[in-house]
Amino acid sequence: MSGIGEARPRLPSQSGTTLIEALVVVAITSMVALVGFPRMQQGLLTLAQRETVSVVAARLRQARGEALRRDGPVVFAIGADGRTYGTSGGVVTPTPSGVTLAADGSGRRIAFYGDGSSSGGVIWVRAARRAIAVAVAPLGGAVAAGAG
Repeated sequence: MSGIGEARPRLPSQSGTTLIEALVVVAITSMVALVGFPRMQQGLLTLAQRETVSVVAARLRQARGEALRRDGPVVFAIGADGRTYGTSGGVVTPTPSGVTLAADGSGRRIAFYGDGSSSGGVIWVRAARRAIAVAVAPLGGAVAAGAG
């Protein structure tokens, strides 16, 4: 600006941003990304865990329905490493990265029988430090997913 408050016209060679201004913008953007990335990563892991809970509960209900249809046993099993699951004679499904499965007292297997009953048990879907239970009732074979 001139001494009387009017803007001086810039020469064509003086228009645009300087290298220092561009570096400041890059530095600020990098700091924001460093602060936000861990939170975003945790959010994605929580989302993957919730999705896995829904899919496992659906697979358990499907196994119960199949046992009723066949009038014979159908077994839902978790892989030894806790990273795969599936039903007897069905497709084996891997869990998302960072999500594992574990079972309480049922030896990684839950059997559904033709009369609608089951062996019962709880499957824990774990991600980071959080676990969500998917429970199967022994008498009626009902499946319930809830917070752990």
